Amino acid sequence: MSIVKNEIRNIPSFTSSDNAWILWHENLKKVFGRKKANALYVANWDAQRGGSSSANTSKLRKYLEKNGIKISGGVIGDTGDFFGGVGDYFGDIFTVGKYLGIGLAVVVAISVGGLVVQVAFNRKTRGEAVDVAKAFASAKGGAKKPS
Repeated sequence: MSIVKNEIRNIPSFTSSDNAWILWHENLKKVFGRKKANALYVANWDAQRGGSSSANTSKLRKYLEKNGIKISGGVIGDTGDFFGGVGDYFGDIFTVGKYLGIGLAVVVAISVGGLVVQVAFNRKTRGEAVDVAKAFASAKGGAKKPS
């Protein structure tokens, strides 16, 4: 714990990187808890004019938002965050769709496999399948009965 207490003394400044700000916040949380850490963080962020520094990145804003702090990225940064969020949303939809598609394919494969087994090993089912195939072929104008 003393290492962490020493780390919180490395207070980020205007020229610090986004990683330095994130590390400092993580250490503040370990020592003071989230609520007090957030208050200290915001106070230093404002004092160091962090909003206009190069540390104000999308990565930092996402980290802080997950921890209950909302900072502005300016017009360009907020627009980038918005479109990044839209991309994440559609990426999540496609991921869910992929898994639903795989699940549906498995269900169809099992159903078709069960049908094939029934036709192969059950005489009654095989006879019904042949009758259905004949009816389907005659409806399409396919196989004709010999005279």
